[in-house]
Amino acid sequence: MRTSLATLRVFDAVAESGSIRLAAERLGRTPSAVSEKLKQFEQDIGAPLFEGGRKNRLTPVGSFVQTQVRDLLSHVDRKLATLQAYSRNAIGRIDIASVPSIAVTILPTVIARFRTQWPAVEITARDADSRSVADLVQSGTVELGIASMSGERRALSFTPLFEEPLGIVCRRDDPLYRKRSGRRWSDLIGRTVLANAISDTNTIGTLPPPAQAPIVVYNVLSLLALVRANIGITILPQLSVSELPSDVGFVPIEEADARRTVGVITRAGEALSPATAALLHIVRGALREIAGDFSITLSEDVQPERH
Repeated sequence: MRTSLATLRVFDAVAESGSIRLAAERLGRTPSAVSEKLKQFEQDIGAPLFEGGRKNRLTPVGSFVQTQVRDLLSHVDRKLATLQAYSRNAIGRIDIASVPSIAVTILPTVIARFRTQWPAVEITARDADSRSVADLVQSGTVELGIASMSGERRALSFTPLFEEPLGIVCRRDDPLYRKRSGRRWSDLIGRTVLANAISDTNTIGTLPPPAQAPIVVYNVLSLLALVRANIGITILPQLSVSELPSDVGFVPIEEADARRTVGVITRAGEALSPATAALLHIVRGALREIAGDFSITLSEDVQPERH
């Protein structure tokens, strides 16, 4: 196969712009050169990638190829950025994505500690729901993800860091908050439960059916606003609500399955860069410090050493 990175970038530009002329302008090439590259790429793939001659609509094969090419180019661009950072004596570059609870509770401390030792390392941090974190790692956009992962992805490796309790987030004047005995999944029956990324990616207990959860919200601040407005209640892990408004409370659900596992997500078979491995080491130390405050259960390799 004669396909080069330049050819892949040409295809990606045409697929995104829907025009050979616009792609040529973006790439600084002539339309005829772009057209020739596309023709060569289709020969290498062995199937048409566009419907008709206008290049504004991908074939089913073309759509599949576009997804794979974007993942590959994103991975290559991240590696090139790492090399460029190294050449500028920056030692390295870290691209990390995490669920918001990690981004809020420990990443500020982790990054501050890391920078005291390696101030020149470039760091890009993103927060997203667990599924999006896994997607970012799989596409090569980030090297390291910290999130939950449901199901198996052959392209990814998952190493648990800790388990944390799930609980009901509701107003403090809600009967569920004032209830003296343990809260159970059955207490949610008949209630409006605001769905979120946790209920999307975890099979937890006997959550109410969709008819009882007509509202889906993925932002924690928006969820809390709806809870405060007495629109409904929601289910969140304790770390996600480390700081709550005075009129909102978190109450654990006393069921064995009311927990989620958060861990490290990396691309299978790829070793972490030295800079990223150093940051992950600091993450584990920070988790040890907060474990008692948030009732999280650390995994074996995060447990403090016994002397």
